Amino acid sequence: MKNFIILLCLLFTISNAQKKIDEKIVFPGVVHKTIINSTDTLMINVLKVNLSQGRYYLSSVKAKNLLNEREKTSDISKALSDSGYQVIAALNADFFEQDGEVINNMISEGKFVKAVKFTDSPFNTFVNSQLAITYDNKLLLEQFVFSGNVFFPDGTIEEIRRINSKADSNSITIYNSFQGNYTPVVPETWAVSEVLLIPAGQSADTTFFTIGDSLKQAGHTEIPNDGFIISANNKYAYYLSREFEIGDTIKLLLKLNPNFTNIRSLTGGWPQLVKDGKSLIKSNLNIEGVIQRFSENRHPRTGVGFSKDSTTVYFITVDGRQQMSRGMSLLEFADLMIDEGIYQGLNLDGGGSTTMIINNKVVNSPSDNTGERAVGNCLVLIREE
Repeated sequence: MKNFIILLCLLFTISNAQKKIDEKIVFPGVVHKTIINSTDTLMINVLKVNLSQGRYYLSSVKAKNLLNEREKTSDISKALSDSGYQVIAALNADFFEQDGEVINNMISEGKFVKAVKFTDSPFNTFVNSQLAITYDNKLLLEQFVFSGNVFFPDGTIEEIRRINSKADSNSITIYNSFQGNYTPVVPETWAVSEVLLIPAGQSADTTFFTIGDSLKQAGHTEIPNDGFIISANNKYAYYLSREFEIGDTIKLLLKLNPNFTNIRSLTGGWPQLVKDGKSLIKSNLNIEGVIQRFSENRHPRTGVGFSKDSTTVYFITVDGRQQMSRGMSLLEFADLMIDEGIYQGLNLDGGGSTTMIINNKVVNSPSDNTGERAVGNCLVLIREE
C-alpha cells in the first residue's frame, strides 16, 4: 500500500510537470489563464470574463476604421487606449482579404462596416456564423444574412445588395465612411447614379434620409463622415436619377436575419465549433463549407465563446507552427472550448493572425517570422469608467 501511494504521488508530480497552469486576475471578474502542456507541445491562453461583474462590453473594431485597411491587434488596442478607452483585452477576429476587407458581415458601435448576403470567402458560398453583441450585453451566435431595401417615392421597393465593398453589376449599394473618402471606381462600361443621403431619423431597422446633393453620373463620389451614398448601377441607374430630387425623403430598411434590432457589434468567423455545449465539427468535418484539411491539420487557433446564459465570455488562443507549440486541429480546438466551459463557440481567423492582447501587451506567441500580423479587425474588451 505504501508503495502504491508513493507511485500515485510520483504520477501526480509528473503530470503537474507536464502541464503547467497559471491563473491571474486581470480585473474583477476577468481571469487570464495560461496552459503550457509539454507532453502535447501546446501553449494556450484563455481569458474568461464575467460580464455581469464589472462594467465590461465587447466591441468589434475595424483596422483604422476603414474597410480596406489592416492593422496589428496591439496597435488597435493602443489606439483605443490613447483615445480614452480602458481597453482590457483584444483578440484578432474575422478572416480577411489582403487589403484588409473582412469576408463576413461586420457592425461596429451600431454602424454597418460591411453587409453582404453571402460570405466573400473564395473557399465557399455558404453563410458563415457570426458573433453579435447587443447593447444590453447579450451574445448571439447565428448565421446572420443581410437584408436591405430602398423604398422609392413612387412606391417601388428594390433590393439593396451590399453595404460597402465593390458593387455587383445591376445592383444598389450603400456606402458610409467605413468605405473611405470616396465610393469605388466602377468599370467604364457601367452606367452609375449616386446621390448623397443625409440621415433624418430612425424607427427600429428603418432609417429615413433626405436627398442632400445633386445626382452624380459616375463612381468615385465623396462620402461625408456623417452621411451615406446610395449607388445604383446599370439597369437601376436611370431609375435612381428619374425618381430622386434634392430634398426628397426616402427610407431604407437595413437589417440582419435573424432580426435583432439592438446589435452593437458583430463580427464573423468560420465555422461555429460548439453549439449548446457540444462539438459540431466532430460529426461534420466540412461544416459551413470548411475544407477537411483545414479541420484536421494543426494550426495556431483563435476562438471566442460564451456561457449558456451569455454572461461569461471567453477569448482563446492556441499557439502553433513553433517548436514549443504545435497548434490544434479544429476537432481538438472544439474539445478545448468545451473543457473550458464554452456553450456556444466560434472559430476565428488563426494561423499567423492569432493574437491575444491583455493590457496592451501581446500574451501569446504569434507564428509569423516577422512577429505580430496586421489583421482586418478585432474584438476588444472595454471597461466603462
